[in-house]
Amino acid sequence: MKKRTRILAITASVIVVLFAAGVALLPALMTLDGVKGQIAETLSQATGRSVRIHRLSLSVFPWFGIRLDGATLGNARGFGSVPLARVDDVRIEVRIIPLLNRHIVLRRVILTGLRLNLQENAAGLTNWATLTRAKPTPRAAAAAKAEAHEAPAFVLASAAGLTVRRAFIRYDNARTHSRDTLSDLALRLGVVVPGRPVAISLHALLKTAGHPPLPFRLAAQATYKASGLTLAPLRLQVANLVAHGRLHVLHATAGISASGRLIVPPFAPRPLLAALGLHYTPRDPHVLQQSSADLSFHWDPSALTLAPLRLTLDKTTITGGITRIARPLLYRARLAIDHLRPMPYLPAPASTSPAASPVRTPAGRAPPSTITSTPLVATIFCGRLHVHGLVATNLHAHIRSSAGHVVVKPLTMALYQGRFAGTIKAALASHPRAWRVNALIQNVQASAVLRALHLFPEFSGAVDADLHLHGSGTKLPAIERSASGRLTASMPKGTLRGIDLDFIAKDPKAVAGAHKARANQGTAFSNLHASATVSHGVVHMGALALHTTRAVIHGHGRVTLATKSINYLLDVALPSGFVIPVRVHGPAGHIRFNVSLNRLFSDSTHNGLGKTLNTLGGVLKHALGIP
Repeated sequence: MKKRTRILAITASVIVVLFAAGVALLPALMTLDGVKGQIAETLSQATGRSVRIHRLSLSVFPWFGIRLDGATLGNARGFGSVPLARVDDVRIEVRIIPLLNRHIVLRRVILTGLRLNLQENAAGLTNWATLTRAKPTPRAAAAAKAEAHEAPAFVLASAAGLTVRRAFIRYDNARTHSRDTLSDLALRLGVVVPGRPVAISLHALLKTAGHPPLPFRLAAQATYKASGLTLAPLRLQVANLVAHGRLHVLHATAGISASGRLIVPPFAPRPLLAALGLHYTPRDPHVLQQSSADLSFHWDPSALTLAPLRLTLDKTTITGGITRIARPLLYRARLAIDHLRPMPYLPAPASTSPAASPVRTPAGRAPPSTITSTPLVATIFCGRLHVHGLVATNLHAHIRSSAGHVVVKPLTMALYQGRFAGTIKAALASHPRAWRVNALIQNVQASAVLRALHLFPEFSGAVDADLHLHGSGTKLPAIERSASGRLTASMPKGTLRGIDLDFIAKDPKAVAGAHKARANQGTAFSNLHASATVSHGVVHMGALALHTTRAVIHGHGRVTLATKSINYLLDVALPSGFVIPVRVHGPAGHIRFNVSLNRLFSDSTHNGLGKTLNTLGGVLKHALGIP
């Protein structure tokens, strides 16, 4: 009995050894050239592209595995000869025993040196769009049907994970003339079980045209079901910006779509701008200190929608939604801004250097800009806007922009206890950039507007105005130098501070300059009407009329916007017909009022000096203290 047991044990050991030796020698004994050709042919029929495998090998211990040393997937017709995909090394390892039950248990899949060449032509067609549209040949379809009838298909039970090393992805867009790349890409997937979450992590360097490589990391829990893929929770880090949220990718007969939500906690924008290669210094060093975002999004091949969204930048909050329509390209926005001060965010003036030469632009054409040429339809509400010293509230604007032409119509706002309503048109693609403003102003406090514009706050009162101006430039000095057009204004009542014209009309000694007009007081007036023409930044006031308690005043002169200076002549007409000329001149903040004695004595016809010489002479003698 013992002898028989010993013989059986020895026999079994020999069989096991021979079986193990046979399995170990199996890869060497098998010729895989035919298998390699069958795999390449099957993949070619499935994708409609040429598939080439350089070398295929098998391994048995410690795992059953397949290794591909070099494989390429051909490009689509019309996209060049560079392959769509290429991989240096692929390793697939599975458990042997589950294969007997037609269950595939993947230990790991490792892709090393993956290269993807993604392209989009000028018509918007991509070189990967037809990968799954290839129709199998009748022979392949019949073979697949026979195999399905003979035995049940293999079932993926689980996969220990996928590892991608040293991958490189390039995306060339001929329509936008741009190239984006992902280099040093590394991807890891955890244990893959259908219907259960799998850990995913990815990091790479993103390179876009004109910007340095930008590192980013992605970590998420991925769940794949028949309806699509869900990444939740999701964490994305780009430089110092960290976003949390979720992403749902759905696939249906209509195509692929994605939706989700991203929350960006407060972060400092300056390091992110530096990482993006944007060397930008704002005028105010205290801005760009903190920003945050909370937005929901939906994407499909036709459009991308960000709504609802909430963005904060320093002390400004923006809410609403933005939609990007793919074809034809159009941006739609509906935004509400609590308050906005854009001037501190403008770039700081560049220091002029003798070695630096200005960029010359051909006349009639401005430098190309993606922002100015982007088609846009937007509705904006701003609770408080502070720009160029002006403060407006409850601003409503409807903006249309296309090919560098911007139209803001209508534009309404509350302005210093009154209302502003008008339109703005700008041609940002021309050089110099041109603009046109038509506006109606009602019941606006004149002194507040003049003070904000650093002009002449000597006038106070509620003004109604109708203005039509045009010019060029986007900076305030250029706007002031180029402004041209016409305007009319009226004030039911108001005050001219800095001079008491009624006092001048009452006291003859003030006419002769023996006394100063009481500058700490002013002249109350009513029924002011004025009209003017504007030519290249100079306001020519041809008709000004107002009434005081003692006189009727007419005036004419000019105001130079660039230098903030005024040169004006007021004719103070007394009820008796006597006219006192008052010169108003000087820069803003240092306005002087002087009685023009030369004009007073020379204009004899206007004052009737020829007929009333004796009466006027007595008055002048008394005023000058002549006995």
